Amino acid sequence: MTLSNFDEKEIFKLINKAFNYSICNVQHFTSAFTHKNTSNDNYERLEILGDSVLQLTVTELLFIKYPEYTEGQITVVRQNLVNSKSLKRIFLSLKLADIFKKMNPKFTEGDIYSDIFESLVGALYLDSNYETVRDIVHILFMPLLSDNLSNKDAKTVLQEYMHQKKLRLPLYTTSVSKYSKYNYLVTCELLDLNIKESLKSNKVKPAEQKLARAILNKLNEKN
Repeated sequence: MTLSNFDEKEIFKLINKAFNYSICNVQHFTSAFTHKNTSNDNYERLEILGDSVLQLTVTELLFIKYPEYTEGQITVVRQNLVNSKSLKRIFLSLKLADIFKKMNPKFTEGDIYSDIFESLVGALYLDSNYETVRDIVHILFMPLLSDNLSNKDAKTVLQEYMHQKKLRLPLYTTSVSKYSKYNYLVTCELLDLNIKESLKSNKVKPAEQKLARAILNKLNEKN
């Protein structure tokens, strides 16, 4: 079954409702909704294009919305926005899963819905232009920002940055400062990057946050 088997007006209506966009070439969306085992003209090529478009447009969104963010913070937040779980969540919210199910009755599994969403972004890009698809992506992803790492503290951002790079996690140590007006000497060390920062403080947890923030800034300067 292909998209042409549906009532064309209904398809245009669903896409318009989902993206507030009027289709120019329906063939782009036929491919986007077609399973790879159904036809050679399927979603996979569009998925690659859509993934690249998402990486760029979401990065631009974060770059503009959070001018104070370091490279490391942007990378981590983007990674947690552009992943299978988030993309599937957006796809299901658009109420387009039925199109895929009807076009591919033998392949109704939901684990590729994130891939189909990426293919739709690729189709939108081909059917319109960068500015149009960028605006659509920004609207779709804005609600996810409040649930994501944009609100997480510096220690969390640094930890997940190191995890993403497959490096050892930050090592925090605290020693008692006997001959100072401050009670503690707090240290944060990135063993794999040969980075070490220390801070004297009367409170350990706030000092760890300051150290993590300082190291994130240092990582940003290196990049």
